[in-house]
Order: sequence, then C-alpha cells, then structure tokens
Amino acid sequence: MDDIVQIQVPLPHIRSVNTWLLRGEPLTLVDTGPYGDEAFAALKKGLKAAGVRVEDLELVLITHHHLDHSGLATTIAAQSGARIAALDRAAAYGEHYAERSEADRRFSHALMRHHGVPDTVIDANEGFWDFIRDASDPWHTDEVIRNGDTVRAGGRDLAVVARPGHSTTDTLFVDEVDRLAFVGDHLLASVSSNTEVYPALEPDGTRPRARVEYLSSLRRTAAMPLARLLSGHGDPITDHAQLVDRRFEEHRRRCDRILDVLRAGRASAYEITTHLWSPRTVAGQPLLVVWEVLGHLDLLLDAGAVTERITEDGSEYGVADFAIRDDYTNAELPGGGAVVPVDRHAHSDPIG
Repeated sequence: MDDIVQIQVPLPHIRSVNTWLLRGEPLTLVDTGPYGDEAFAALKKGLKAAGVRVEDLELVLITHHHLDHSGLATTIAAQSGARIAALDRAAAYGEHYAERSEADRRFSHALMRHHGVPDTVIDANEGFWDFIRDASDPWHTDEVIRNGDTVRAGGRDLAVVARPGHSTTDTLFVDEVDRLAFVGDHLLASVSSNTEVYPALEPDGTRPRARVEYLSSLRRTAAMPLARLLSGHGDPITDHAQLVDRRFEEHRRRCDRILDVLRAGRASAYEITTHLWSPRTVAGQPLLVVWEVLGHLDLLLDAGAVTERITEDGSEYGVADFAIRDDYTNAELPGGGAVVPVDRHAHSDPIG
C-alpha cells in the first residue's frame, strides 16, 4: 500500500486524526485535520516525508463535515489550487460552517436542557463550542458528489457511499477493485463512534434518531466485501464484519444497563448518564454523554421497551424523562439481537 500514505495530524483531546495521501492522478488527500498552525505544520511534515508538498495536491476528499476532517480544506486549496470534493450534505454545511455551528450550539443547549442537564453544567462547557469555532474554517466545494457517484482520486475509481449516523454527512469512498474503503469515523477500530443529535440540513428541526440510523448503516457496511477500512482515527480495520458484530453487542450491553437504571423508576437522560460514567466525565462532556444515552434510548423506544414523557415546566420544550413500558418483556434491536440482560457492569469510557 505504498501508494496510500497515512499521515497523523494532532487533534486536542483525541490525540490525532488520520489523513490519507493517495498517490496517482489526481494526487489526493482524504480529510485534512483541524484548522490551525500546529495541524498544518504536522500535515506539511507528513507530506514532505512522503516526498510531496502541499502545493502538489490536486484533490481534497472530505469524508464528513466535522472540523478534524475538514478544517484545513480551504487552507490547502488556497496554497495548492486543489479542488475540494464532498457529499452534497457536507458541501452545504461547509459553505456556511460558522452559521451551522452556531445553529448546532443553540440546538444542543435546548436539547441538553430538555433532557435534564442543569444550566450550570451547560454554561461551564462553552469551551467545547469555542474549540469548534477556533478549529474550523468554512470551505467551498468544487465538486459536489452524491450517493452512488464515482470519483477519480489517486489513480483509483472510488464509489461514493452515504452512511449517515455518526454524522448526517458521513461518506465512504470505496475502491471496489482493491476492496478497501476510506470511512472517516463511520467505524473505528478501538472505540465505538458517537452519534451526533442535531440535523445538519435542518438545524431547527426535531431530534433525529441518529443511533437507529447509524446501526442500520453499520449493518449495510458489514455486508460489503471489503478487506481493509482506512478510518479517521486509529489503525486500519481488517475484520470489519466481526467488528460490527462487536459494536452491536456493546449496544445491547448498554441498553441493558439503561434498563437496569430505569427499573428503579423514571429518569431523564442526564440522570441516566450519572449511573454510567464518572462525575468528572459527565461534568466535562455533558453533550457527548447525553448523545450517547439518547441514542440507546432511541433504540429502546424503537424496540418498544421504554416510553418517553414530556412534562411542562414553563420552558419552551419542557423536560423529558423515560420509563420502562408496563407491558415490556423483551424486544429486538434494529439490525438484529434481543435487548437482554448481559454483563450489566460492562461499559466503555470515555465516550468515542
């Protein structure tokens, strides 16, 4: 795989993000790293080690709109003249990144309040949104691509496959000849991907059930005849079908732990987080842990295991809580597998 070079770019809080250099015509970079001098210097160093300059790049492919995958796209294009290609949904987000991020912030504040997060905790985590503002940069997409298209990159014909879930803009770039795919954060080797709970195209809309959609996307990916998945973080994946099976098992376990919490009575999503993670994790990552719990609650809602209640409290949206259905006995998770008691003490921390 000398024609594909992995370049790791530093990323605060997560250590690094993978970018992938594809030799061949056109000379291509898949994902970019976050906006900023440190990340750009690391990218240039990695390219130099591969015998390439930023100025040589001809195409930038973006797997999804998150800042660690798109933040340097405009910088690279300005220095090299490279064209930027992205899925239509990602392209729409990138064109108005600051406005979309601000809409996401407002939506997320309302979401957290609706699900029981105290205002003091929300206010204490404004640094999360400051980081998003500082490490992102809008970009203009020269080649807007759609699900089912084919893009020529690095001497390869890559099929464009939309796989929403982790984000609404997740895209796989699949080389069917070599049975490999560039998958962004759709599937990671060492940790389960979180699923964002805000719509990229409709920031004022209601909460999408992203985790339900994500598991459906994973099931479709598991059926693909791939030998290697090159992801946005961590090592390449060579056993993707088995890894997807493990991810489904992890979801079943967390669903079971949430049911254990609800057996003691109704609880908000935020209250449930306090049973699953340490106080430090809950206080430091309130949006991410609420996303994680809501995703599993949505699986349980779809399975008919729990109910959601909205109580008016004078706020715009009220406060939500959840309870086990009175007639619940057993249920099926989307994609297969019963929600059953499994090692109730098993869990992963921190959030991926």
